[in-house]
Amino acid sequence: PGGRHSPVVGLVVDGERRARTLQELFDPHVGTVPEVASYADIPSGKVRVVRGDLSRGFVCRASNWALIPTSALFGAKRTRATERAHVLFTKGLQSTEQMRVGDAIVHRKHGVGRYRGLQRLEVSGATQDFVELEYRDGDLLYLPVTSMDVLCRYTPARSDAEVKLDKLGGQTWERKKGKVRDNLLEMAQELLSLFADRELAERSPYNDSGPLYAKFEEQFPHVETPDQLAAVEAVLSDLSESTPMDRLVCGDVGFGKTEVAMRAVMRVAEGGRQVAVLCPTTVLAHQHLRTFRERFRGLPVRIEMLSRFVSAAEGKKVRAALADGTVDVVVGTHALLGRAVRFANLGLLVIDEEHRFGVRQKERFRKLRSEIDVLALSATPIPRTLQMALSGVRDMSVMATPPSDRLAVRTTVCQASESRVRDAIRQELRRDGQCYLIHNRVETIARYAERLRTWVPEAKIGVAHGQMNVEQLEHVLVGFIERRIDVLVCTSIVENGIDLPNVNTMLIDRADRFGLAQLYQLRGRVGRSDVRANCLLMVPEDVTRDARRRLRVLVENTELGSGFKVAAADLEIRGGGNLLGAAQSGNIDQVGYETWIELLSEAVNEAKGRAERQEIEPEIKVPVSAFIPERMIPDVPTRLAWYRRFSTASKAAQLEVVHEDWQLEFGDYPPEVQALSDLASVRMRCKELAAIQCAWLKVRLLVTLHPSAPLSHQALSSWAAKYPKRISVVGEPGEERKISVRFTSSEAQKPLRFVLWVLAQIAQLGVSTS
Repeated sequence: PGGRHSPVVGLVVDGERRARTLQELFDPHVGTVPEVASYADIPSGKVRVVRGDLSRGFVCRASNWALIPTSALFGAKRTRATERAHVLFTKGLQSTEQMRVGDAIVHRKHGVGRYRGLQRLEVSGATQDFVELEYRDGDLLYLPVTSMDVLCRYTPARSDAEVKLDKLGGQTWERKKGKVRDNLLEMAQELLSLFADRELAERSPYNDSGPLYAKFEEQFPHVETPDQLAAVEAVLSDLSESTPMDRLVCGDVGFGKTEVAMRAVMRVAEGGRQVAVLCPTTVLAHQHLRTFRERFRGLPVRIEMLSRFVSAAEGKKVRAALADGTVDVVVGTHALLGRAVRFANLGLLVIDEEHRFGVRQKERFRKLRSEIDVLALSATPIPRTLQMALSGVRDMSVMATPPSDRLAVRTTVCQASESRVRDAIRQELRRDGQCYLIHNRVETIARYAERLRTWVPEAKIGVAHGQMNVEQLEHVLVGFIERRIDVLVCTSIVENGIDLPNVNTMLIDRADRFGLAQLYQLRGRVGRSDVRANCLLMVPEDVTRDARRRLRVLVENTELGSGFKVAAADLEIRGGGNLLGAAQSGNIDQVGYETWIELLSEAVNEAKGRAERQEIEPEIKVPVSAFIPERMIPDVPTRLAWYRRFSTASKAAQLEVVHEDWQLEFGDYPPEVQALSDLASVRMRCKELAAIQCAWLKVRLLVTLHPSAPLSHQALSSWAAKYPKRISVVGEPGEERKISVRFTSSEAQKPLRFVLWVLAQIAQLGVSTS
């Protein structure tokens, strides 16, 4: 470059963000190109970053340009189709399968009642569907289906908890909630004191990323999913603050959590501080070491490991290097937390599968959190972690966009038998694949493997468990990886770590003895390629009710990205249990799990000094027939599902999605369903305006505003003064205000259209400035 005929070098990059990163990378070396009127005016011998899509480079002598794609420098990226993320967690009833006749249901205002079915009633000449709820002494409440979002499932902490119905009217419910709220507020103070040290602690923030991070980012061989990008942005944002990070990244198996962690590692290492990556098993630590070294290849980052796979002499060298700061990243098991391990300048702790560690290790984590940045990774967070995340104590990023070429694992529950085991293994061997057979008892695993050899004599079988010495275990695992073994009979040691695309059948003996999160993790070891995988959950005939529920959840949630749903189901099955050592089971039994979570969130916010915005539940009284005709959807649970979608839409865009989905399945809205959609819009508008009632009377519409409604009283009065014969406003700011608007006979023909027009006019008046 620099000669008279030197071409202008154009680096072609396929995205705005990557273009920016690349420009920052090259600026210190080639200098920025001055602003010019056209590409033809760029001085020769300069480098220019150009947006575009180019598979191969070329030289255009006529224009004196040499165009080079960034893939020539950093390697080609494998593109990935962006998939629609799964709905992860919704308040209230998550599916109508949770709402069966006779089930206990919690109404936000009236408390615990019993669902008695769906009733179609005529009120003031209009027909609507209502949810029938029974309360103490046989009192009945008929709730319009447009208000189903005030209901949530009653989930006690214990499966044998007695259901006590509340008195209709809300007095008993408010008393119960008050007691639970007081208890939770006391607990929230204790909860916050544990995290106060972290909130008050300060460290030097990590400044803008430098050329090493930019190069590391560019070397990623895939296109990041939207969720992955969001998680990376959140982590980098945390690191740029002066308060230590404490973030949970929740993503399904194989969805890219490790890459998010490695971006954080690179950022911290570039900032001159050390990183510890903590794994629950030796196998996972070994897997991470290989992954990290491969990803950081060519960069000045030294990565070592401390685990059983490392000899005593080698371990001593690694500890010495950590103490003098020559090791940047150390991967290992809980041995990293020992007193013999000293760091020169530890900045970040990455904890993989945090729920797998014991109480003692978690106490150590808690102390570390007040001093350094902590990033926890989990595919299926256990209830306690999920509770913390949902109650606002921990920051959480959720990754739910699956890889485009992955297929869901076919999951079956069956009774264990020689024929089922033999057929499953032979079927996998016929397609040249390998199998896991999980037998989680070390005492009997050798005998089980011998029996398997008689059932499938043609299969080469190996045995692996955590009590084997390092050399034996490594020999078996390497043999399986190199395909010298067809079937690996092992304990849950493979739950984390070994990712082999050729292993696509898993048999789990006595699956009823495993926890739901553990079963989900085990199943994630197969189906790592574009081949359909199978997972057989083998159980005895007399399996317990709770185990049957766990297994049913796993069978029903086979789609990719369902780890978060599995965690939520695990939470329902096992209950909330104890949070931070405080016994909360009694409180959860009083109000149900979901209400307990809401009250916990309120208590945490109150303890933090943040006022909770009061939830407005508007009462809509407009005489229109609004329901889903039975001829269109005869099945009651399916009808309830659609009603729930209309009632829980909180934004116009969400209601539009409901409309599009309906059109795809049934065509245009019939008049009754159009009215249902319009009622949902009215309810949405009322909530935005803090209107507690919208009532259609004989000749006028009456809208009642909550005392906290922020509408400008002066603007309301001026509006009413313009049309004194039609509009009146009664009440003062800080109290209930009633807006009355008279309608004409022609406007009365389309009441919902008139109501929406009035609410739109009120919304345009603006908020109070006082």
